Amino acid sequence: MDTTLLNALVLAFAGGVLLNFMPCVFPILSLKIISVVRQKSAGDNRILQGCVFYTVGVLATMLALTGVLFIFRTTGNLLGWGFQLQSPFLVTLLLYVTFLLGLSFSGYYEITFGISILGRAGSQNLESFLTGVLSTLIGTPCAAPFMVSAVSFSLLQPGLHSVFIFQFMGLGMVFPYLAFSCIPGAIMLLPKPGKWMEYLKQLLAFPMYLTAAWLLHVLVSQKGVVALFPTICSIIAIAFLTWIIKNVVKSGSTLRDAAALCFTIIFVVTSAMYISKLKVAEDIPIHKGFVAFSEDSLQDLLDKGETVFVAVGAEWCLTCKTNELIINSEAIQRIFHTHGVKQMKADWTNMDSGIAQYLHSMGSSSVPFYVLYVHGRPTTEPIPQIFSEAKLTDFLLRSLTD
Repeated sequence: MDTTLLNALVLAFAGGVLLNFMPCVFPILSLKIISVVRQKSAGDNRILQGCVFYTVGVLATMLALTGVLFIFRTTGNLLGWGFQLQSPFLVTLLLYVTFLLGLSFSGYYEITFGISILGRAGSQNLESFLTGVLSTLIGTPCAAPFMVSAVSFSLLQPGLHSVFIFQFMGLGMVFPYLAFSCIPGAIMLLPKPGKWMEYLKQLLAFPMYLTAAWLLHVLVSQKGVVALFPTICSIIAIAFLTWIIKNVVKSGSTLRDAAALCFTIIFVVTSAMYISKLKVAEDIPIHKGFVAFSEDSLQDLLDKGETVFVAVGAEWCLTCKTNELIINSEAIQRIFHTHGVKQMKADWTNMDSGIAQYLHSMGSSSVPFYVLYVHGRPTTEPIPQIFSEAKLTDFLLRSLTD
């Protein structure tokens, strides 16, 4: 194992740990918090078992995502990390799932099918596994510190190296929970179960609703306003469907629960397929002061001797949106204006082979990505993906005045 790969593994693990504190993952971890607190009465072994199934869910999903990336790469197609949120179908599906989870947390309905089929312990194990799957699907497009370097390196490596790096990232994601569950007596640090648990569960419904709202924003960015009305109608229909299942169908028999669950799944998947087939929005809004990116336009500006700042981001990338606030700040825009810097924005919300090829040529496969082309210099220096206004100001002034 060479030093570069070893460094990438360490960065991937550290990035995975920090991913737990990123805004895209934190709402989903409401599921894990509730699960751990609820399992206190069952003892240390029950919590450890739940963490093991959560780990399997995370690592299995990481392996599946890596496999898809590898398959596309071997067929000559370039995908970047976070590609799952470039699929309107999957975005819509995740939107419905997080909304349903929010309804469940709010006490609107309770999922009982898993208990009737698998028993309570088996149902909790399945819940832990699916929490791992959901956390990985929604959380991995976030750019945590250390993670971007590891991802960019891994996507340019042979398949086996990529698998190792992404598995280490998954291990980083689950490490805090595994460490907690393996510490003897750590469970005693948790408060005793009681009425407060129900209040906590209801409180944690709101991050789930917020996640659903964010996914709706991503979907509208991908498909345009035309997707808004059918999606909202589908959300209302899902709420109505769960109300019917709770108050009319009711639970009690395995067959009845199975039929209700299958009908709900069919409706959710069919609705997601319909919305994903809607015509893609052609005109993606570009912030004032930016020029829409294309390699030809970039080359034209460089041929004219212009200094160009290129920003590659996506609506589903919360780190990108945070960085946009800094880039659009008065201080940064003043620097661009003073030094005559042209600004280009590449929106990777939807799959775009041109942007993927450009990122690949720059040695990256994920967003956010920023680079400054300074007139008269043969080389370019990518800008760190996570920065403060002070750090970006310092970088720009050094690059533009040297």
